[in-house]
Amino acid sequence: MIKSIINYLSNLKTTLVSPVMLGFISIHTLEDVALLSIGRFVPLPVPLMYAFGLFVSWVILGTLVQRFTGKK
Repeated sequence: MIKSIINYLSNLKTTLVSPVMLGFISIHTLEDVALLSIGRFVPLPVPLMYAFGLFVSWVILGTLVQRFTGKK
């Protein structure tokens, strides 16, 4: 029981600091900064900004996943 918990925590640690996870976190952080900057200089209604943010997230993270999986 203890051995399986230690193994699980070790695998979790490996996943959390993997290059893929760090890439997702980096891209997401840059995306948030870009959206905050756009919101500051181009004030839009909240629902429109929310939709724009979802679209940007979808495109950027989709591109990142495609790059890591190698699918075209």
